[in-house]
Amino acid sequence: MDNLTKQAFAANCIYLDNAATTAVDRRVLDAMYGVMAQGHIGNPHARHHVFGAAAHNSVETARCGVAESISAQPGEIVFTSGATEANNLAIKGIASYLKSEGKTHLITSAVEHASVLEPLRELEAQGFELTILGVKPCGMIEADMIERALRPDTGLVCVQAVNNEVGVIQPVEEISEMLQGRDILLHCDAAQALGKTDFDVSNRVDFASLSAHKVYGPQGIGALFVRSDKRQLLSAVSKGGGQESGLRSGTLPTALCVGFGKACSLLEDDSRHLRGLRWSFLNRISCLKPVIYGHSHPEWNVPGILNIRFKGIETESLIMALPDLAFGVGAACSSAGAKLSHVVRATTGSEQAARESLRISFGRFTTHQEIRRAADLIIEAVEDIRELQGVA
Repeated sequence: MDNLTKQAFAANCIYLDNAATTAVDRRVLDAMYGVMAQGHIGNPHARHHVFGAAAHNSVETARCGVAESISAQPGEIVFTSGATEANNLAIKGIASYLKSEGKTHLITSAVEHASVLEPLRELEAQGFELTILGVKPCGMIEADMIERALRPDTGLVCVQAVNNEVGVIQPVEEISEMLQGRDILLHCDAAQALGKTDFDVSNRVDFASLSAHKVYGPQGIGALFVRSDKRQLLSAVSKGGGQESGLRSGTLPTALCVGFGKACSLLEDDSRHLRGLRWSFLNRISCLKPVIYGHSHPEWNVPGILNIRFKGIETESLIMALPDLAFGVGAACSSAGAKLSHVVRATTGSEQAARESLRISFGRFTTHQEIRRAADLIIEAVEDIRELQGVA
């Protein structure tokens, strides 16, 4: 397929995979271009000359923007390459402190992102004890479920703010309140919460991971919030020039930082638009009787993430039948190829359910016209497959 054909195909394709990555907002692109086009070629860590100082100032302005979006202080923001690196830095970086304190029991949920589960399993292989808690059928883990698993040597609890596959909002504030006074650290993967909920760090999480490309910013930049009184407990995972107060070495990408800061300044309440899209889509495909995963109450789900299943139809069949739709299968970050959703497996206990689930995720730029066309294409595809299968 040549480039012109690819471009024509993409122009007709409807993008419904915003939970994987969002389009960069034009205003973010303009801010990044302004940095790159105005001769800000300096290394932001070379503040002794005018070029480096200009880049440094741009980075620090961006840091303030990210911090403000979650009610943090600028000094509590550590720039990373994304939420995956931030999750690894929080979990692996606290390991030495936990071991020195004899706090070697870790708790998490079965529906966490792989970039949380895998570092925790790595610590388990190094001698830590890991408890992975099951969740309710809606995908939620509640504070009392965690409380029952606590031990005197529990040192770290990792709970995401919003699930990336079924859109469930976890009760982080209740979990934080339950942990108060217990000398247990709380890490929160908030990559899917920023811009979708009113997430902020005033709920006393100790570490929170963020990602720019989930909020209409550029790929390749994220951040770890480190509460100021916990910074001394964290060790760097990679060594080098000691940037980011020694926690994350490497030259910061000025334009990407600026893009992240700008994206945070543009965060707005899209829930009304997204709930309208969700209602319109579900209403239109109701004739197919889809199974919908996640929490049914709007207070506990983000409207832009919808995980659905058409019983008897494996997702692979729908991928082949719907070349004009871009939707999610499992976790987009899991590998070069799609993996079955461990989240759907954890909430249903069914391998087949995971084989038949797909994620539709709307965004700021998704239109009602696109939703109607997408629904009609899905109806046609499902009905055709069921006819071939001999299912009425």
